[in-house]
Amino acid sequence: MPALELTPRERIMAALAQTIALDGYANARVQEVAKDAHVSLRTFYGEFDGKEEAFLAMNDWLLESLWRSVRDAVDFAGTPWQTAMRDGFTVYVGAISARPKLTAAVTSELMTISAEGRAARDRWRERFADLMIELVERGRAANPKVPARSLTRLHAHAMLGAMLELVASQVVDGDQASVDAVIDTGTDMLWSIVTNAG
Repeated sequence: MPALELTPRERIMAALAQTIALDGYANARVQEVAKDAHVSLRTFYGEFDGKEEAFLAMNDWLLESLWRSVRDAVDFAGTPWQTAMRDGFTVYVGAISARPKLTAAVTSELMTISAEGRAARDRWRERFADLMIELVERGRAANPKVPARSLTRLHAHAMLGAMLELVASQVVDGDQASVDAVIDTGTDMLWSIVTNAG
């Protein structure tokens, strides 16, 4: 099946993501992004007021896709609970470690770019925390014989922060062994939190 063709807006966001992944946000230039997206500057500015607005839209576009991919990857039907957890971490860690400069921009630039950037960061942090809490509840419902507790919001935020920090400190040049180690560590941490009912 052929891939769906991207709209001009999506091409701009994809080109901006690629530019940031290679050179960082500060070095991204609108003219070059438009060229890479195969659109005119007029088209770029018809879609976005400038680089920041494109960046914020790109962030939402990419994270929405990642959120859906993580949610869809975790399937408790016929899958052991801990394996389902690992499947979710595989998608999440794989995505954030694949393009480290892009991940750094999304996690750090948002804090300093503007109030809108900070709001976007907080909104997505909450959405992923909600997703982790929801998936743990689905796991508990599918595995009633496993003594387990609900995941608190604080635990969810701690897990998300730990995953970002582990990727930043442990994954170098997309080394798959390091990626796998982070995935295993995240799975073990979450499993310990959830099944430690004391």
